[in-house]
Formats: sequence, structure tokens, C-alpha cells
Amino acid sequence: MSQDKQQEENEEGHDDVEHVHREPAKARTDGRFTGQMNSVALLLFMILAMLIVLAVISLRTGKGADGTSDNPTLAAIKADLEARRSDLNRQRISMGLPPLEGASEPVEDIAKRLKADADTLAGISGKFQQMLAEKDTFISQGNAETLRLEKLRQDVSHENARLQNELQRALISASETDRLKTMLLDSQAQRDALARELEAARQELAGHSGGVSGDEFADLQRRYEETLRAKEFFEERVRQLENAAPKADLFAESEEALLPAAVELFRRLRKLEGMKDSDLTTEYSKLGVDLGANVLHALDFATGSSELTEEDMRRLDLIIAEEVPDGDLTLIIGYASETGSLDANQQLSSDRATAAAEYFAARKREGQRVQAVYLGQTDRFSSRIPERNQICEVWRIRRK
Repeated sequence: MSQDKQQEENEEGHDDVEHVHREPAKARTDGRFTGQMNSVALLLFMILAMLIVLAVISLRTGKGADGTSDNPTLAAIKADLEARRSDLNRQRISMGLPPLEGASEPVEDIAKRLKADADTLAGISGKFQQMLAEKDTFISQGNAETLRLEKLRQDVSHENARLQNELQRALISASETDRLKTMLLDSQAQRDALARELEAARQELAGHSGGVSGDEFADLQRRYEETLRAKEFFEERVRQLENAAPKADLFAESEEALLPAAVELFRRLRKLEGMKDSDLTTEYSKLGVDLGANVLHALDFATGSSELTEEDMRRLDLIIAEEVPDGDLTLIIGYASETGSLDANQQLSSDRATAAAEYFAARKREGQRVQAVYLGQTDRFSSRIPERNQICEVWRIRRK
């Protein structure tokens, strides 16, 4: 086989490895080409064996390799050899190899050339198999990179959706806050107007107390009492609005309502159900390393109750005063045991978290932040003693 032809085939093999993603049909052609080489090698070895047998028979009969013997066995072997030589030449021509020469060539030369061709084809076959293996490795690496990029794309898509939800929630929250402020200002204005009207009624009543009739006095008294009731109503309304404004973001009904610093902690805590105690301890340690979050205290609650005890209040006061610097977020997470109905336990865990967060919010410093959320019923803290799951965890999340 010529070196130029072999180099051309090798370059075609390399081209196939480099363009494996764009030419899927080439892989099937490579498989057929490998099969052809294996078939040619097999024919070469068979012809080589027959030539050896023919040479041995020729030596025993005393005839040369020119076919002058009348031995029928020798004639049959020669005929089979010629048939296989013709088949081999057709396959060699289809592969671009030169055909074997005629029977006038000495048996020894034919055998040597066939052996050399067989060795060459075996080497090409081995090289091609190596190239196919390298191609498979390249495809596997490409598939792995494709999967990694797809996962990255999905992560980016999820993060984008989360940020869009947070933006929408922030816009809604800002709109609600503005509405509450407007209502508060209106109520304050109405309260002031009623206070002025009340004062005017008092002055009018005092100025005419000695010179008015009984009916006029009764009418003034009625107007005074109506104004007083209206004043009390609007003052109560103002107090309600003032209390509602800071609570707008105090309790998060879902993950979407959480402050950004608490989202990842909430997600990872939801995945801890059913873990062994040793694994749970390990995961809590990882939360400290990864998110800068740690549990400051666990508030215990009586069965069916969301009331804070005096000890709970003292502990929250200590946390506010000494354990949470300004800028850090305090996340209070409510739980309930698995006794009772699912809906009731969700409401109970929500009430527990809200009670603790409201107490915290009423006493915290201006630079401190607090939010409440619930995870519902659980047996994470004890599967044998339900009461140990009736708690609120007080988490501190460090400012980044």
C-alpha cells in the first residue's frame, strides 16, 4: 500500500473525529470500512495458508508452482486459490488498493506480499479502532459539557424567575405601603377636622349655655356626642393603620414573600425532613458555612398553643439586646408536631412564628430586621416525642 494512500486515509479518519457532531452518517461508513478491512485480512490469511499448502504439495509431487501437476487435490486447491484471489482483488480494488498479480509470480513472493499487506491492514485497523475510541471519548465529553450547560441554563432561568417574582412582590409591597400611608394621612386629617369641630361645639355650647332653650341645648348635646363617637372611631382607625404598616412584610405566607437573604435558608430547611440526627447536625453546620446562618434559640410551645411564655419573652429580649447586630436578619420559623390535622398544624405553626416575630418587632432596634415564616408539621426534631416538634427556631442570618 502506498504511503500517500495511507496518509490520505488517516487524514480522512482524523477529519471524522473532528466533525463527529456534524456528520453522523460518517460513523456508519467507518463501521462498514472496518468490516471490509477485517474481511480482507481474513482472506489474506486464508490465501496465505492455501499457498503454503500448495507449496508443500508441489514439493512432494516434484512439480513447480506453475501448475503442471495432474494431482486432483492440487488442482482443486489451485482453483480455490484463484477464486479467493479474484474475490480478494475485487475487495482490494473497492478499497483503492492495487490488485494482486497473476499466478506467474513465485509463491514465496506472493506469500511475503500477502503477509506484508495483512500486517499493514492490521495496523490500519488497529489505528482506526483507536481513532474510533478517541472519537467516542470526544463525543462523551461533548455530551457531558452539553448537559452541564443545560443545567446551568436551567439554573439561570430559575434564578431569573425568582428575581422577577421578588421584583413584582417588591412593587406590590411598595404600592400597598403607599396606599396605607395615604389612608393614614386621610384618617389623621379627618381626625383633626373632627377635633376642631368638637372644640367648636364645646365653645358654642359654653357660650350659649345660659341663653339657649332646652331643645337647642339637647341638639348641641347630641351633636357633641356624635362628634365624640366619630373622633373615637377615626382615632382607632389611625391606630390600626399605624400598626398595619410595619406588619406588611413581617410574616411571609410563602417563599416568594421572603426577604432575599432568607430564601436559600428556607429552601434548604424544607429538604431536611426524614434525616438522621447525625446528618441533620451536619446539614445545620453546612448552613452556617454556606449561608452565614445559625440557630440562636428554639422557643417551645404547649400543645395547641401559640402563646409566648415569660421565659420566651426574656430570651427574645436578650437576643435583641446582645445577639443580633444591626443589619442582620432574624428569621423566625414556626413548626408543629404531626398530631392533629395538616391544615390546623399549618395555621398553628404560622401563629407561633407570627407571635414571636411581633414581639421581636415591637422591641427591636431600628437597624435590626425580622421576618416570620412557617414550615408546618414535622417530626424532624423527634419522631418518638411529638412535643419536641412544637417549636419556633430563631435564626440569625449575617449580613453579606
